[in-house]
Amino acid sequence: MSPWFQSTDWCLDFLNPPWGNLSSIFEHIRLHGTDQLPDEQLVRSKSKFGWIAGAWDGVLGHHWRGSDPPPRVFEIISALQKLLERADAKTLTTLYGLVVDEPILPSLDLLNQEIEELLPSVDRSRLLQVARFLTLRSAHREAVKFGVTLIGFVGSSDDLDTLRIIGSNEEFTLYSAIAITHIAPDPEQALWEIAKRVRNWGRIQVVQRLKDTKNADIQRWMLVDGFRNGVMDEYLACICARSGRLDEALKQLPVDDGLLDGAADIIHALIMGGPAEDIDAYAEAVDACHRYLDCVLARRDLGLRHFLAVDKLRWFLSQPDGWEERLKSGWTDEHRNTLREKCDEVFRWEIWREKTTKGLTSTNEQAFHEADTAAGCLSIDTWQLHFDRVKAHPLTSSSWYRLMQQTDDTRIDSVIQFAHNALPLTEVEIGPADEMGLGPEFRAHQALDWVLQDLRRFPGKGWRLLKAGLRSPAVRNRNMAINALAAWPRELWSPEITAFLLNAHEVEPCDDVKRRFGMLLEGRPLS
Repeated sequence: MSPWFQSTDWCLDFLNPPWGNLSSIFEHIRLHGTDQLPDEQLVRSKSKFGWIAGAWDGVLGHHWRGSDPPPRVFEIISALQKLLERADAKTLTTLYGLVVDEPILPSLDLLNQEIEELLPSVDRSRLLQVARFLTLRSAHREAVKFGVTLIGFVGSSDDLDTLRIIGSNEEFTLYSAIAITHIAPDPEQALWEIAKRVRNWGRIQVVQRLKDTKNADIQRWMLVDGFRNGVMDEYLACICARSGRLDEALKQLPVDDGLLDGAADIIHALIMGGPAEDIDAYAEAVDACHRYLDCVLARRDLGLRHFLAVDKLRWFLSQPDGWEERLKSGWTDEHRNTLREKCDEVFRWEIWREKTTKGLTSTNEQAFHEADTAAGCLSIDTWQLHFDRVKAHPLTSSSWYRLMQQTDDTRIDSVIQFAHNALPLTEVEIGPADEMGLGPEFRAHQALDWVLQDLRRFPGKGWRLLKAGLRSPAVRNRNMAINALAAWPRELWSPEITAFLLNAHEVEPCDDVKRRFGMLLEGRPLS
């Protein structure tokens, strides 16, 4: 540093940044929004899996319950203290290196606790400088997350615009939301503004923090749009049904299309369940279902989402187990019978068949998907339609699953022959590796996978495809091929097949797949 700029005052502005000439993530987001972040290549080099923005933190936060946080938290706090005492290139570089070395989320709770304990003993104005410096200028995402975390402790309403900008990129929405709850004069309104701008894990993170809202506008938004996200609506369906008071909202007649469509999709998601609270966690589910069905019965101009919701509710009510436990939530035999009668009446409307037939010709993928799902409920055969779509785009078509689902013994030879000719099998069978098989470079492997997973229903068929799958670098391809061959009677194994499997077992690089190869060769049930 030039002596001209030296000062006895504590300041970060004239230090050479540890990230060199790399561009600021904040400025990138401000100018380009949700575009790929500048440090994407570095992040991807550490993981085979291409996470979408915010997905790693989202999955980890919702589904991982790890052991004690790593000791690096205490190293970070120590390095932060040294930087706050003396601002120079060494202390800044040490802190930055610790922060960007590993994802911050597994340590976040402990880190927040340690920062809270640190606050009384440090200069808050210096800590705010560090927070803003890292948030606005850092070139690596974990440093930005750390900076935003610090703003939540020492920031003010002056930082809200910064948090809104950085939070609009879903990689940082969680951290911005936490900070906003601490420094915004009206946290709910500020969180809602961000929630409306994000669609995937960011929305999940923010809406979960609005679960106690009493704001009527936010409650309405939760029921109409807030639960919708690009990950799984199931993550937010119960939160939004409960917070938005779905059962009460459906009492306010007339119910408009937006609210009724939202109710259909929420009920469908509640029954699907999955990774979050399901219909058993929603105490007012019985009343909400009654009121929803009454609204549907009063209309005949509804879209297929309502047919699908009613069909899913009809399925739920027909399940044999769980009702004794559900009695405490009002699921009496009388209510179930009445709801079943309402569902059956709606299901029988002829208009659904007409809407399904029309939807199957749509070029809109969402409309086509709804119609195709409805076709399955109505036992409408769409095999040829899906085969035509697969033929048009064999490597990218989403129709492979439904094609194979409807393929039987009279149709399998046609599908196998097409797959032989259309899929670049020689590009797939380059040798086993430990690849997840995701991303555009694995499109052929993904298409093959749809065929492989159903070949177990057709013993003796598709050896050429299975052979390609067994030599694929994608682990799932090899596992699906093993599953299919396990369904073959041993007398169908030619000497060529047996020799091939023995060699494949010998060269298999993944321990679990190698174990399954061994079980296959020994004739033991797979696990």
